[in-house]
Amino acid sequence: MKTKVFVCSSSEINEIKHKEDIEAIPFIYKFSDDEMFEDINELTVEAAYNKLRLDNDSNLELLAISHERVSDYLKAAINDGYDNAFFILPNRTIVNLDIPVKIALEENKEINVAMYQSNETSLPLAYMAIYALERFEEGYSILDTWNDLTTLESSSNIFIFTPNLKTERVPNFEKVFRSGNYSIFKDGRLLKTPDAKGNNALEEMIEEFCDEISNKEVIPFILTTDKSSKYNEILYNFLRELDDQTNKEQLEKIRIYNMPMYLGLECGINSIGVGYVECKKGIILEKN
Repeated sequence: MKTKVFVCSSSEINEIKHKEDIEAIPFIYKFSDDEMFEDINELTVEAAYNKLRLDNDSNLELLAISHERVSDYLKAAINDGYDNAFFILPNRTIVNLDIPVKIALEENKEINVAMYQSNETSLPLAYMAIYALERFEEGYSILDTWNDLTTLESSSNIFIFTPNLKTERVPNFEKVFRSGNYSIFKDGRLLKTPDAKGNNALEEMIEEFCDEISNKEVIPFILTTDKSSKYNEILYNFLRELDDQTNKEQLEKIRIYNMPMYLGLECGINSIGVGYVECKKGIILEKN
């Protein structure tokens, strides 16, 4: 039995090496009734962030694609000889994809369709997709794989730092860049940390992140809304210069990816994040 795994494009799966049996399902950027774009197919997340920076009055919404578009993906899978389709969906508060998927599967009875409703966003979703495909290739059923994915739901965290600075083009940037606050995306919820504000919020966030991954084997990553941001290099260097040798060895392989638009909208489009996924079965996420 041949299974196609579909995962939300917010997972950054297209930035990671993966087999053709995994495919990204886009969501919709709605800037207005006249400006609606499919993620990855019509507008990249980098372009969406840049558009927001240019248009301060924009009221961006993230929407699910139509059931007709989901049917297009299913029909293509059927034509390619797949017997099963398995959807890994993002947190419902981000994009509610389950409704169009349910409608589409009723219209495509030639293929067995199942979906896993996750609480995650970003790389944890990509990791789950790669893990699920490996399970299918080993002969596990969709039900068994679905149950295994539930064990991965609590194996990741994302920390997001929101600087007080609205721009990095200030003469005293090197003195004030640490000032701000941070939040934690955990178990499907964005948890504010009101007590972690002030001049050293960035360092406090990094310290909490490092404490959490201590004695764990993890895949660490940085999430950014702007690949030219000074914060990318600052955060990257902070993590690589840690005194803790155990964490340092893991963090030497850290990679930078796009921050999901949901987190950027919730925390601020100048935010930067750091996160991890606990390793299972030796899976390693590698950038394309």
